[in-house]
Amino acid sequence: MRKYKKKITPRQKILLNEKKAKGETLEKIKKKIKNRKNKKYEKEIKQEKNKIEKKNSDKSRRKRLLILLTFSIIGSLLFVIRIAWIQFIDGDKLSQMALIQQSMDRAISPKRGTIYDATGKNILAVSSTVNTITVNPNNIAKENKEKVARALANIFNLEYEKVLKKVSKNSSIETIAKRVEKDKSDELRIWMSDNNIEIGINIDEDTKRYYPYNSLASQVIGFCGYDNQGLDGIEAIYEEELQGEKGKITKVTDANGGEIEGEGEEYISAIDGNSLVLSIDATIQGIAEKYLKEACIDNKCTDGGNIIVMNPKTGDILAMAGYPDYNLNTPYETIIDELKPNWNNLSETEQIKEMQKVWRNKAVADTYEPGSTFKLITASAALEEGITTTDKEGEFCCTGGITIAGVRISCWRYYNPHGPESLRQALMNSCNPVFIGLGQQIGVSKYYDYLEKFGLLRKTGIDLPGEASSIFLKEEKVGPIELATISFGQRFEITPLQMITAVSTIANNGTYVKPRIVKEIIDSQTGEVREIPIEEIKNVISKETASDVLSMMGTVVAEGTGKNAQVQGYLVGGKTGTSEDGVNTGKYVTSFIGVAPISDPQVVVLITLYNPTGEGGHQGGGVAAPIGSQVLGEVLPYLEIQEDNIKQEDIRKEVETPNLIGMTISEAKEKLKEMKLGIKYENINEDDVSEKIITNQIPKDGIKVYENTNIIVEY
Repeated sequence: MRKYKKKITPRQKILLNEKKAKGETLEKIKKKIKNRKNKKYEKEIKQEKNKIEKKNSDKSRRKRLLILLTFSIIGSLLFVIRIAWIQFIDGDKLSQMALIQQSMDRAISPKRGTIYDATGKNILAVSSTVNTITVNPNNIAKENKEKVARALANIFNLEYEKVLKKVSKNSSIETIAKRVEKDKSDELRIWMSDNNIEIGINIDEDTKRYYPYNSLASQVIGFCGYDNQGLDGIEAIYEEELQGEKGKITKVTDANGGEIEGEGEEYISAIDGNSLVLSIDATIQGIAEKYLKEACIDNKCTDGGNIIVMNPKTGDILAMAGYPDYNLNTPYETIIDELKPNWNNLSETEQIKEMQKVWRNKAVADTYEPGSTFKLITASAALEEGITTTDKEGEFCCTGGITIAGVRISCWRYYNPHGPESLRQALMNSCNPVFIGLGQQIGVSKYYDYLEKFGLLRKTGIDLPGEASSIFLKEEKVGPIELATISFGQRFEITPLQMITAVSTIANNGTYVKPRIVKEIIDSQTGEVREIPIEEIKNVISKETASDVLSMMGTVVAEGTGKNAQVQGYLVGGKTGTSEDGVNTGKYVTSFIGVAPISDPQVVVLITLYNPTGEGGHQGGGVAAPIGSQVLGEVLPYLEIQEDNIKQEDIRKEVETPNLIGMTISEAKEKLKEMKLGIKYENINEDDVSEKIITNQIPKDGIKVYENTNIIVEY
């Protein structure tokens, strides 16, 4: 490539010649010229750089201004949108919030609905008018605060320091006392008038729950908390119907919660709760509770007891009594006498646990083994399936026990077998082997079908809290031995309510009726009555089968283990039961279920006593059946149920059993003969035992039985 020399300007040429003239070399001259050029270029570059920086700075400033302007426009737009949102979307809500901040509300409690018994005349629960006392601290003058606090503390028996603290608070309202009776409210009004205090203290209407009959049906009705909310029983289950709607008193206040002169109060009245009419009849409930309490005390039932009285045609629970019970007006006060001396030593958890035992409705919430009363279900299934009839002589034979799958299961009277029996006689004698055999013939699958039909595999659905489920083995796990024990009422558990409902099905011509505890709901505003419908399930068993079982139940009471349940003037049917309360506990449950009158059943009664330990023993016939007689003896006439057409000479009188212990057999015979009572003992030669000394008797002395009843003696 051709190279070109850089030309020298004339000026440079002159300068170069001058330098040469001064004796400088050509190289030095060139270097100086280069340095001058570099300085000149640096200056030009610096000037150009400054121009560029200035240009960039102006551009950045314009960009920042543009961004700022953009954000300002967006911000303004959002602000306008927010204002529009507040105005048109949230306006009502914010206005309401402002109103709340500027107003002071005092609640007005509604009257809780009244609870009536089945007659509609007896009030079981009612709300009475009381007052709630509140103060507006900001409306009480500083110089009056101590005086007001002292007066409130004295009138309502409160701690002065606590009241003063409330009166001195910087708040719009403070509650001083609730459920204040009228006399106390009047005392406060007089004090306010005497001391010329017109504002700052409020006396507002409130309600308090009151139970006129105290403990009557306590475990059914339940009770309310301090805020009038239902906590147990009917009060809890029907809370929505009973509670009503709160009202309020609204007053406009200033920013500090003080009164604004000229501003009045707005009063919004409360809406009272609806009323209930129960199926419980107060008179029948009282009868059941009276005899239950006597039975539990006399027989020393360590775990209490219950009685249910039911109308089999409607499912109405006429009475549901539990012992021990409690006073509904003071539900937190223990009524268990033996715990009172040690009550304060119990922890709060232990105290609550003990109170819950009393509050608990065992007829609904607890299960038990029904024992021989359950033979009525086995008999019903066997008759319905055509396996047996009621009166075929010698159809069965009791040898003292029966062997199932290699296991010997004894009759309760193994020591003196019943021998040849019909089904009627087997039920009358409560003979276990006969019913075990029937259960085997029915079979597991078919037997469980009947358990389902009788409502024993499901809850009844009654309107009471805490209903328990029955406890049965799953069908596929039931073998011959398990079926055998179920057939005579053991090794499974049901509730007393399930038991009486199942037997009521028999009494109601084979139609199952769901138990009912509330009959009607009365609207507090309109007075309209809304009836709770009767729910039926038909064809559990035929009318003919039901009639046959009722007939056999009549024989049980007339001649069998239920003799002590007879009622003068009426034909009563029934079945006794005795079972273990758990396995190897040493405790027993004794029971009796009765139907009256057999000709047209109107009443079914179930007595269940838990662990009777008294001298009367624990057999259903000796302990529970007499209570059935007492209850039915008063309930049937009260209901004006017509007496059965029984000849007077056929009616046996009641007598009290004498004390035979220590007598010889021959002496006892003479004594009993005078009282028109019989004697029963081991089946051996009479001459061999005439001088034997009696060591035990069933029933014990002092128990009321009917004439011609046999007293069982041991020696």
